[in-house]
Amino acid sequence: MTLEELYEELKDMDISEPACMDKIKLYFEELEEEDDEFMELLLSKLDNEVITWEQPWYQQTKCLSRPLKEPEEQHDETYNTDSMSKEEIDLIHKNWRKFKKKYDIPNKIICLARWKNKGKSRHSRELHVKHFVVAYLARGLKRNLYQVLRHIMTYYGGPVKGDYSAFEEKLMDICFQYEPKHAVVILSKVLGREPRGIYKRLGYTVDVKPQRKKLKWTLPLATKFLNLLLEYSNCSLEELKHKKIEKSIWLKLEKDIDQQYIYLQSFWHDTLKVQLFVKEYITLRSLRKKIFKKLKKSTYQVWPDIRWKELVKEFSDGYTHRFLYRIAYNTIKHMSNYLKRPLQEIVHYALASLKCGQYYHTKRLRTLILNEEGHLEPIQYDKLYLVLFSFHNL
Repeated sequence: MTLEELYEELKDMDISEPACMDKIKLYFEELEEEDDEFMELLLSKLDNEVITWEQPWYQQTKCLSRPLKEPEEQHDETYNTDSMSKEEIDLIHKNWRKFKKKYDIPNKIICLARWKNKGKSRHSRELHVKHFVVAYLARGLKRNLYQVLRHIMTYYGGPVKGDYSAFEEKLMDICFQYEPKHAVVILSKVLGREPRGIYKRLGYTVDVKPQRKKLKWTLPLATKFLNLLLEYSNCSLEELKHKKIEKSIWLKLEKDIDQQYIYLQSFWHDTLKVQLFVKEYITLRSLRKKIFKKLKKSTYQVWPDIRWKELVKEFSDGYTHRFLYRIAYNTIKHMSNYLKRPLQEIVHYALASLKCGQYYHTKRLRTLILNEEGHLEPIQYDKLYLVLFSFHNL
């Protein structure tokens, strides 16, 4: 898949459809696979290579990811600390051309720029090879290896500059709606832009991510949230069921609850809204089985094809498409390569997991009601209803 193909798939889709995020994740994973394959190629070519050329003292560091510390002893040779000149940039590019010709490497320096060490070891074979390549590209430069690596990551890993297109804005909205913790990492690789620029575009300070504060959603806190939402939206509880809540309201709630508004939106759409408006006693196991049995009969071919906003129409009033997506995803998230597998394989895996998973047998969907005093409380079902429910689900 290319970015242009991703654009064609997403251009007519509503950003509230979870399948949008699945398609972005699929493209992101393809880029990661490309980077890993390139690193495997470098390993096969360079695993036993050692630096044989003479290096100035400021290029002899073993760590690429940290700025060079000032040495205790004085050196006659110094290195440049200003921004890279055109002459220096051209020399790095010239060294790259020599390198790929000497070792018969494809012209994919962008893969080197994007590649991340997923392991914890600082002495992995991959990092040894990466160090060798960066040292090779630094030959002839009065720069340390950290500076050269930063240039490679910025110049080749984030080559896209300038104003953001409407499509890029759409991708940003999708990622921050569904993957706020990892949004910048995903967007940087998918869009080919520097993380710093994405943070700035979103109004965040550089290197400060939208943090989820540790917040336990108790009934009193959920009551406070709901009452404030009713007050700011000027709606009744029933009107709130189908109302699209404006961002200005979420920002007010952000100040009152002291939690980033993205996570408040998630709590509302993924949890509280369903607990308020679903009026049936059902276990999560039964609900998950119902979802996957409907998917089994559907014409969808792969997971990213699923249109959850259409699927939710087949369920009782009160469910949200985001809630159905979340509990279905939690059932199959540990299945390897689930975004590319045939949907029927995923359905088979999910139904088998639900059959043997004891956790799902008794945990039920918690349903709430707003009492006359304006407090949330759990709905109490009478014993006859529970007996009938148990008989129905045998």
